[in-house]
Amino acid sequence: MEPTNMHEAVDQRLVDIQDEVRDAFGWGLEEDLLAAEALVQRTYELVAAVPSWSQEGRLASLDALRATLFAAERVTVLGAAATEEEARRVAQQEGVIIAADGSVGALRVRNRLACVVSDFDGGVHLHSAAKEGVPIVAHSHGDNVQRFTRALSEWSQFDTPPSLILTHQTPAQCQGAHNFRWLYRRRPSRMLYLAMGVNLMNIDLVGFSLNTVGMWSATTVPEQKLKKLAWMYRILEMVELHDAVAP
Repeated sequence: MEPTNMHEAVDQRLVDIQDEVRDAFGWGLEEDLLAAEALVQRTYELVAAVPSWSQEGRLASLDALRATLFAAERVTVLGAAATEEEARRVAQQEGVIIAADGSVGALRVRNRLACVVSDFDGGVHLHSAAKEGVPIVAHSHGDNVQRFTRALSEWSQFDTPPSLILTHQTPAQCQGAHNFRWLYRRRPSRMLYLAMGVNLMNIDLVGFSLNTVGMWSATTVPEQKLKKLAWMYRILEMVELHDAVAP
């Protein structure tokens, strides 16, 4: 992997804890490294079909998303435990929305949706958003290579393919993908807004729970999911956003 220095977060704690989480769940770093390389390679293979998926196109998409988030009066991150009523209220408020994977399915109106952050387990809801051309922050990890390979092939055939921003969760520098120092696999959206320079005072979290597997979690093992939620809470404590998580 070659160096890239754009849009990387600087809090070393958010780098170190990725190794702690890998150790806690028995996940291998090598698999995450290979997945990151595979995600970048797959987009290169599809550039002829979707020119905006080139390295330059993806960097332009990243800059555009950063500008959108930075300029917004409010940035609301919608989690998988959101109710349809919560999603309806969020859609009526000022600002923009970041949807965490399958939670995009809770949004009946998506005109304020800035992006979906996904590791490709959002099921039909993610597929629908991609087909509408919603920007996707695409996260790689060791056990989602088949999912993103299949999804990108399908999305490249859409009339309006989504713009892509590629991310990974390793300590290495990966040309073409970014590590925003986000928590652990399947929890990237929490750190995206911080890496983009959004003020903490302008961020709302809706639909995040410590002890409940959300209704919009399309692909998950409940017992493992609850363990991940505990790690989520620990990270949110680091960045002082934990008060928004429901018990």
